[in-house]
Amino acid sequence: MRSIVGGCLALALMGCSRAPVDAPASAATTAAAADAAVATAPAADAPPGALATQTVDPLFGAVAAGSEAPAHMLNRYMLDLLNGNRSSSDAAWVFAPADPRHADDALLRQLPDLRSLRLDSEPPLPRDNERPSRLLEVPVRVRAATGQGTFRFHGWYRVQPRADGQGWQIQSAKLEPTLD
Repeated sequence: MRSIVGGCLALALMGCSRAPVDAPASAATTAAAADAAVATAPAADAPPGALATQTVDPLFGAVAAGSEAPAHMLNRYMLDLLNGNRSSSDAAWVFAPADPRHADDALLRQLPDLRSLRLDSEPPLPRDNERPSRLLEVPVRVRAATGQGTFRFHGWYRVQPRADGQGWQIQSAKLEPTLD
C-alpha cells in the first residue's frame, strides 16, 4: 500500500515539474524585449519627460500616424452592414454603390434576415508600386448567419487613403461563396 502511495506521489511530482527552458528561445525573447524597450525609450539627448517617437509601419505610411488600420475599418464596415446603417456603410467606400444589387460585395448586402457577420482578415498586401503604398488589398473570410442558414465567403477588399489622409476607404471588393 505504501509503495502505491509513494508511486502516485512520484508521478504527481513529475507531472507538475516544469519542462526545461529552451536557451535560444529565451535569448530571442530577451532580445525582443530589449528591442521594444529601445524603441519606446526617449533618446539620450532628449529633454526629460519627452515622449518616445512611434515607428510607423511603412505599409500604412500613406495615412496619418495613429489612423485606424484597414482591418479595423473593415470590421466597422461589417458592423454597419449588420445593423443596416446604410449611410455609414456607404461612407466607408470611395464611391458608394448607388444600387446595393450592383455593389462589389452585393452578396453580403443582399442577404435576407442577417443575424451576424464575422470578418477574418489577413495582413494587407500592397497592390501598387508607390512608397508608401496607396492601394492595399486585404484578404478576408466572412461568415454570415441568417435565418436560412450560415453562408461563408472569401475574397478581398482593396482600400486606399481617404482624401484627407486620416484613414482608409474601400476602393473595390471581390467576394465569392465558399463551400464547407
